[in-house]
Amino acid sequence: MSSRSFRVFGTKKDLENIFREFQKNNMIKYYRCGKSDSDKITDITKIDNFGISLSGRHIGNQYLVIEDDETVRLDKYKHINQKLNETSIVIDLGGSYDENTILPTTVSTIWYDESSKRVYNNLKSIMKRYAVSIVNGYMILKNAYDKKEQLRFATISVQSPGEYDLKV
Repeated sequence: MSSRSFRVFGTKKDLENIFREFQKNNMIKYYRCGKSDSDKITDITKIDNFGISLSGRHIGNQYLVIEDDETVRLDKYKHINQKLNETSIVIDLGGSYDENTILPTTVSTIWYDESSKRVYNNLKSIMKRYAVSIVNGYMILKNAYDKKEQLRFATISVQSPGEYDLKV
């Protein structure tokens, strides 16, 4: 088991374009990670605060992605996580924190079976097509790149010192 991940900086509009295409090309569903009181989500762009970072941190807005014919498995505490869902990827949604700060979206998986690999690679290839620049391994999507003079690209959190920001 080896972890794979990639990160992108994108505005709400950037992320909407990517996830609409991803959902059109893949029969998938999403579940919010953590306490399992959430229903399945078929269109992640319709969730409240999509493309907006409420916490100002690059983690904490995580969704499990599985193919439509898979059943989500819960741990003994009735939580959703990737460990028990062996054909899945995880998306930690980022986006705008305020008008001049943006946080990355991270896509990762600890599994690399055919199903996880296909979904992971499909999302990565869509994001690569929308990326106009790659800086220190971070893909920068078009609308975020167009606003690079006004935006702070916070890699960890809005509380982090500026030297941790991505210089675009």
